[in-house]
Amino acid sequence: MWEVFKILDSFKDIFEKYYFKIYRQIALIINDYDKAQDIAQEVFIKLIKNPPHDDENIGGWLSKVAIHQALNFIRSEKNLKSRELKVSQFNDDLISPEDIAIEKIEIDKVRKVLSKMDRRDMLCLVLKHSGYNYEEISISLGIKKSSVGTTVARAHRKFKELYVKEV
Repeated sequence: MWEVFKILDSFKDIFEKYYFKIYRQIALIINDYDKAQDIAQEVFIKLIKNPPHDDENIGGWLSKVAIHQALNFIRSEKNLKSRELKVSQFNDDLISPEDIAIEKIEIDKVRKVLSKMDRRDMLCLVLKHSGYNYEEISISLGIKKSSVGTTVARAHRKFKELYVKEV
């Protein structure tokens, strides 16, 4: 019986430590904050149902699962118009319609630039800006930890170059 409590405490610690990072990573990939919450929960359900064999770097494992789940969502999302309609119907009294439009344009530019990048570089930037450390990025992307800094720097340069061309 005590083992169950130990497992629950361990899961709670892992959940509290990584949930926001996983949620943010997914939200940045799919650009749907409500659905990102659902997908993040699915990632943690996978952790419970089928934990990794080696729990040494659980953050990297969670990140990898999150990437796969987010990409699966994008693949299964068939109706782009319905997502755009949800955004256009969003009406917040604190934010003007002009600000919403400008933010949507910027998000679209960033997404467009990211889509033009090499998949590894794009994921590297998403992970880095989601708060993952180099070791977690290394495991998620299958690259050497010593190469992560260089990969991030090159990805930033490439992003900036492509973004300037977009503007």
